[in-house]
Amino acid sequence: MRLVHLADLHLGYRAYNRVTRQGVNRREADIFAAFRQALEQTIALNPDLVLIAGDVFHVPRPGNLAVVQTQRELFKFRQRCPAEVVVIAGNHESVRSRDNSCILELMALVPGVSVVCDLPEAVVVAHGQIKVFALPHNALEQTAALSLRPDPEVPYNVLMLHGTVDHHRINDYGGYTIPADLLDLPWDYVACGHYHSFTHLGAHAFYAGAIERTSNDIWREADEPKGFVWFDLERHRETFMPLEGLRSVVDLPAIDGTHREAHELDRLIHDHVVQIGGVEDKIVRQQILNLPKSVQRQLDYRQIRELQTAAVHYLLDGRSPKSARTMICHGIYQPTPPPRHLLVA
Repeated sequence: MRLVHLADLHLGYRAYNRVTRQGVNRREADIFAAFRQALEQTIALNPDLVLIAGDVFHVPRPGNLAVVQTQRELFKFRQRCPAEVVVIAGNHESVRSRDNSCILELMALVPGVSVVCDLPEAVVVAHGQIKVFALPHNALEQTAALSLRPDPEVPYNVLMLHGTVDHHRINDYGGYTIPADLLDLPWDYVACGHYHSFTHLGAHAFYAGAIERTSNDIWREADEPKGFVWFDLERHRETFMPLEGLRSVVDLPAIDGTHREAHELDRLIHDHVVQIGGVEDKIVRQQILNLPKSVQRQLDYRQIRELQTAAVHYLLDGRSPKSARTMICHGIYQPTPPPRHLLVA
């Protein structure tokens, strides 16, 4: 028995002002391309079960395009892959009002797709071989009321939930805390959603991570792979399956603007761009620390506008000496000697 564990798809996510030729936000199109690739890889793996651990959509009320495309892709997937799909709601699509319905309920119209939006629920799949204990975001609000235990009558017990294990590394806000003792039970697999980085939590518990960079601070994830987990329930072996060809996100080495004139900074900005082969079709951030306002006003904004036109998004993040000191004091920025070939005097 083998399963695929996906999480944090954030379909319908939009950012920046670039659109495709069809008029779709470029980042929204990127996320759907990653989703399609994940489904194609899953079809090739031919699992017995597919788990989607929350945050299928980026907002509780996504646009019509996102909803229609998601339902269409799931229909096509189920026609080509016999694996059943179990989905839970994350914090991004959960609703609190009883007179509203969770958008994920539409996904349950797809044959072979089970959706758990609010209360804890056990879903038996794979011809009775696997029991999935599903805990969506709202179910974790009252953690004291949870008394889930693996079922000894079922060959494989799987726990799926969407919440926070460690607040120190979370990169998406709004999740409830997962009870530590719940993860310590003898589950055959624990599929977690909410944290956007692939993480082994011990035993057979994992965050699959997001399929694209959609967190509050994408720069922290610039160099990390995105994908999903492929898990063998019989051998208890996991494989992280990275997705290829995602939009390039580059967080350039920070420039220290101390005692530098505007023309020096202009040259360093240019040199950094050359080092990454240009900014075309990329998402790029260039920080300049200890940058006085008087020098910032003298920068070559013609060059900066050209970079912003070529990139999907180019962010020149100038920090005054005071704000740079604040970043250092709070551990947000750790000053380290930059590469000599990038920052020359």
